[in-house]
Amino acid sequence: MPKSEHLERRKYIRLNSVFPVEIYIHDQNSGKPASLTQAFTRDVSFGGLRLAVNDPDPSLLSAVTTGSPHLDLAINMPVGRKPIEARVRVAWHEIRQLARHRHLTLGVSYTDIDLRDRQNIFMAAQRIKWLPRIGVFFVILLICMLAVSGYSSFQLKMRNEELIERFYRSQQEGELYKRSADKMGQRYSELKVKLAENGTLAETLRSQLAGLKIEDPQALAKERSRLEAEVAAAAAAKAVLEEELAGIAERKSRAAKLFDAAKGQRLRLDEATTQNMYQWLKSHRNRLTGLVMSFEGDPAIKDWAFTYDQSLVSQAFLISGDKDMAAQILGFFSRKAARREGGFVNAYNALYGAPVEEVVHLGPNIWIAIAAVHYANNSGDRSYLDMAENTADWVVSLKDKDGGVRGGPGVTWYSTEHNLDAYALFKMLYAVTGKDMYRKEMAGTLKWIKENTYSRSEGRMSRGKGDSTIATDTLAWAIAAIGPRTLAGEGMDPEAIMKFAEEHCLVSTSFNRPDGEAVSVKGFDFAKSRNMARNGIVSTEWTAQMVMAYKMMAGYYKELGEDVKSDEYAGKASFYLGELDKMIISSPSPSGQGAGCLPYASQPNVDTGHGWRTPAGVQTGSVSGTAYTIFAKRGYNPLSLD
Repeated sequence: MPKSEHLERRKYIRLNSVFPVEIYIHDQNSGKPASLTQAFTRDVSFGGLRLAVNDPDPSLLSAVTTGSPHLDLAINMPVGRKPIEARVRVAWHEIRQLARHRHLTLGVSYTDIDLRDRQNIFMAAQRIKWLPRIGVFFVILLICMLAVSGYSSFQLKMRNEELIERFYRSQQEGELYKRSADKMGQRYSELKVKLAENGTLAETLRSQLAGLKIEDPQALAKERSRLEAEVAAAAAAKAVLEEELAGIAERKSRAAKLFDAAKGQRLRLDEATTQNMYQWLKSHRNRLTGLVMSFEGDPAIKDWAFTYDQSLVSQAFLISGDKDMAAQILGFFSRKAARREGGFVNAYNALYGAPVEEVVHLGPNIWIAIAAVHYANNSGDRSYLDMAENTADWVVSLKDKDGGVRGGPGVTWYSTEHNLDAYALFKMLYAVTGKDMYRKEMAGTLKWIKENTYSRSEGRMSRGKGDSTIATDTLAWAIAAIGPRTLAGEGMDPEAIMKFAEEHCLVSTSFNRPDGEAVSVKGFDFAKSRNMARNGIVSTEWTAQMVMAYKMMAGYYKELGEDVKSDEYAGKASFYLGELDKMIISSPSPSGQGAGCLPYASQPNVDTGHGWRTPAGVQTGSVSGTAYTIFAKRGYNPLSLD
């Protein structure tokens, strides 16, 4: 091969794909195209092409071998371009005889072609050459990113699970050290009493010894000897008691230090765990609708977003500084949510926003309005206040002549819970808008609650008008919505309400953690468990509501100057928060990434006693249980602006 031809070939870009070329061969006499041959590109350079032809016809072979002055090409470019026309000369050629056909390779140089067309051909060749490599690079990069993301998610899941376990262990250690400190304290107190009794005995013996008045010398000596022996025994007993007391004091101090250290560690872990639980709420938020699915783990209600739960999670976003997320939920209900009979339905699909439970109840609607008022009060943005006021107007339209609101359009029953919600909404709207109509509606609703749901003889709230069933949330929400001071002023004893809840709804049961460990928990049932065919179960949400009620009672008695009662209620709030901490589980789903959450109740798929069952699955995380526990930990009352 001549050196010039070799150099010419080295200018080409080698292609890993081809595009077709039509070769027009000119008649030597007339100069007009005489025949057409189909060829394919092999390589491309800025100055020409390398073409391949299978079984070339004689006219092409003749033109190539005899040195035809030029050939005309129609080059069919990819991506739908029209054919590019060019005139070329043959720079070199090679004919090979293969097993079944002849193969012609020829290099051609442009003699007449538009500069832009030449550039397009060359650029297309570069793309054909490099795009597959770039594609492979990006595929590899994507695989690496997915691997890194998967590893990061795995690491995050492990860290979240470890945090929950550390928090749980710190709680166990704290309880152990507290029991030890309490035991040492009790023993220390007992020894102090015994030491005081010993001192009194010794003083009595010494007084008896000093006052001996026995005339018989022998009897006097005998009695003196006896008393001196008892004084010596008392002194010896004192030395033993003082030595034991010193030892107990040292052990008591050491146990107290261990307890304080464990308590400090738990406080640090508690804040981290609370934030971790909040991240679980955020991780289940759909970015398109803004809604958060209510339960993770129960396939029957997968992707359901209950309206009540959206109010809770909106407020959780709000108090955590994520106001845009809170606004997106409220925006969904304000602009997109389908309504039935004037109200929002009980549940929507978190992914698409379509209704999934067509029932319309008053309570969930009021709760969305409550979230809107909190948003306006917290952020100063009143974009959704009209929605809250429209809901309030709708609620008023459902009131009867006595001032009570029914459970929803088309129903005849009355719920204490819904009327407590309505009272809270009217009170909050009056505080934010100053409109006197809300003050009047608030007063009328309170009067109805007092006359139709409160039992003075039993000191408790009923589930509804004419419905004496016990529902724990009505007891907790009476405290949260109306407030201890107002309740007392209306003749509804807040302390009696709390005691009734403790006497009838408090249960101790066993909770099986996902790792198989069974722990004993104490909390509040949905109803009076003794009336149920099941054993007692702990509702995480309703126990958290009771924690909030305990905190409010502690504040109430603090204001009254009754510190003993205040401390008692504060201690109960702290205790039941600790019981809820025992029920924190790590999210099992990929989206949850092991973050902490709470189940709806201590047992799955059991009757609550109020017309619904707890969700299925021992690892089913609950938005309401998790959000309300966050509220309880942070001292946030969703039923009040105070």
